Amino acid sequence: MVPLNDMCPAPNCTVDIPTALEAERLCLKHYVEKAFQKLAAVTLDFQCGREIDDHAMQWLLAQVNFAVETLAQEDCKWDDQERSLLLELVLGVANLNESMRHSRMAVGRLR
Repeated sequence: MVPLNDMCPAPNCTVDIPTALEAERLCLKHYVEKAFQKLAAVTLDFQCGREIDDHAMQWLLAQVNFAVETLAQEDCKWDDQERSLLLELVLGVANLNESMRHSRMAVGRLR
């Protein structure tokens, strides 16, 4: 078995993968970029009235859990900008989730 590289595999990235993101195999910057891309895609689907990809939404909710758990750790070594990115991700998913909930409520009232 070939040992895993400890550096982020994103092109031109030389940042080490933090322990908290070993499963994603990305540095925090590229992990957050990936999460925001998925969030943007799901948000666009919702805004255009397309069916939401349940797998993508479940993945996003799992990232919220990761962010909250990571930020709650006392030994967390994220700087202020990194913490801010994680919080933006949590808020973005929460806003989408709330919009979806309000939409379902409005549709329910129309029936």
